[in-house]
Amino acid sequence: MLAVGVRSILLSGQEVGRLGPIRRGTSLFSQGQPAQEAYLIEDGLVKLTRTSDTGTKFISAIYGPGHLIGEEAAGENLPLHYSLAETLTVATVYRVPCETLKRLVSMNPEVCSGFITYLLERSRGLEEKGELLCLYDVEYRILYNLANLAKLVKPVQGEVGYQLPLTQLELADLVGATRETTSTTLNLLERRGLIKLSRRLMTINSPNTLMDAARDRLTHTKVAG
Repeated sequence: MLAVGVRSILLSGQEVGRLGPIRRGTSLFSQGQPAQEAYLIEDGLVKLTRTSDTGTKFISAIYGPGHLIGEEAAGENLPLHYSLAETLTVATVYRVPCETLKRLVSMNPEVCSGFITYLLERSRGLEEKGELLCLYDVEYRILYNLANLAKLVKPVQGEVGYQLPLTQLELADLVGATRETTSTTLNLLERRGLIKLSRRLMTINSPNTLMDAARDRLTHTKVAG
């Protein structure tokens, strides 16, 4: 996520507007739309979905508080947004016009350095996603993704666990698996007590427990191989 100091500078611009609370399923921008703004997430989750030339959709990433989306708005000659951005939960975001973003990046060394660091982190995240898809099985990918997504939300007050407002289809689109395989794997994880399933909601007892299970899965598959 963006460093706190960089976020403060971005939000200091008079042109920046606060939007929210925004209901779940609201589109912030669409794939192929001119990138006239970026959005800084203050609260909630936002998913980025891409559609291929053949019409196949997949979720490229899910981001939470402190993350900047639509950063392509900093490019020259009014580039296009790479994906569809939709709120996955009720969310609050800040709209940063492209000219404001470009001006601050070009004139403020702290913003420039923080922006570059953030883009490098995003690039590393995409490389990790490619590695997951190419080298690991569906169960590992589900465990790994759920563990990391749980870190983006706060624990449920008065209860044990972290609630992720994901459907099984959305998770399948995120991990690159069929809905049937994803459903079968989730039911197995629920029987093991690692997650709890309900309509449009997955409850994670502990991100650390899921990550430990992912490591165990990796060790098991290596031994089996």
